[in-house]
Amino acid sequence: MAGRIWEAPVKISIAATNPCHLFPQALELARAGALGCYYSGYPAWKLGAPPGVPVRTHSLRTTIVYGALKYLPEPLRPGARSLFLWQDHGFDAWVGRALEPCDAFHAMPGQALRGFERARSLGVRTVLNHATGPVRDWVRMMTPEYERVGLRLTDHCPYDAAYFAREDREYALADYHCAASTVVRDQLLRLGIASERIIVAPYGADPAIFNTQGRIEPEKFRIVFAGQLGLRKGLRTLLEALEKADRPGWEMHFYGSEAPEARHDLAAYGGPTPLTRHGSVGQRQLADAFRHASVLVLPSLEEGFGLVIPQALNCGLPCIVSNSVGGKDLIRHRENGSIFPCEDAQVLAEELFWWSENWHAVCECHPWEVMKMMNVER
Repeated sequence: MAGRIWEAPVKISIAATNPCHLFPQALELARAGALGCYYSGYPAWKLGAPPGVPVRTHSLRTTIVYGALKYLPEPLRPGARSLFLWQDHGFDAWVGRALEPCDAFHAMPGQALRGFERARSLGVRTVLNHATGPVRDWVRMMTPEYERVGLRLTDHCPYDAAYFAREDREYALADYHCAASTVVRDQLLRLGIASERIIVAPYGADPAIFNTQGRIEPEKFRIVFAGQLGLRKGLRTLLEALEKADRPGWEMHFYGSEAPEARHDLAAYGGPTPLTRHGSVGQRQLADAFRHASVLVLPSLEEGFGLVIPQALNCGLPCIVSNSVGGKDLIRHRENGSIFPCEDAQVLAEELFWWSENWHAVCECHPWEVMKMMNVER
């Protein structure tokens, strides 16, 4: 299938409110002369598409959403997920009017309904591109975790019957489903989607940014977490593992924004390993952090892929991930990382200890090794 896409004179169009993983895909299609158009919710100047790449933007709602998140005090602004749903629906409505004839059209769940309806009317094949699994699974898994810290998921995430009805309609309109991992594939299979309609396509990382050049062995065992500090990311499991390991000589560094829901677990932490929070950083700074670390940990309760995994591997950094993380498809246990049972803090502590004793003797994972590991079962 991939060979036919590159060799045939096809045109594939893509729509996404935010650049995410679909913008690099659009750039690769453009280099091959196979991009119909990239429909973006980001302003053109911020997107930074190279000259000649066919891009159309509709960014008013995106500008309003990020302005509200940045400048409105938390008590005065709607929840972030409500804002993003409003952004997605407005963008999708515009794509439904703007989509032009092409051979195939990729869009993401929650922002594909009107675009898919338009594509069907034009006779265009539709591909629902899943970075994560179905929202129903996310709600089922995360409801008890929110309750654990005294929160109600419904107060923070506006997923209701109307949202699920919309999701069902998008799924019904999709000719194919592009899943980021076997974890997402299995979730789709449990929904009854035929296996022949699912394509597993794991993500890669930009080797111009994420590479081993300048890699330095830190003096102390340095653990890195990259992503939003929140309940979904398994923060509680990580902090409990650090307490069980009881290693004051280790370092724990967090890169990413901190969700309010994480305050409970951070405040309860009593381990000897110091926690350093760096906040959100750019890709180049993150790559530098990977090159100066000993191991990446991603203990998520639910994670369709985890782009930081190929990014870290490209930098020669082993990755310890839970078995609920889609990026486990790239991991060879105790060769370039470890896979542990989700929410099992004791096993995570054991893996951290193993890597603290062995990480310096493990060969670096180079970008071409990561690409070989991405030959995931289709």
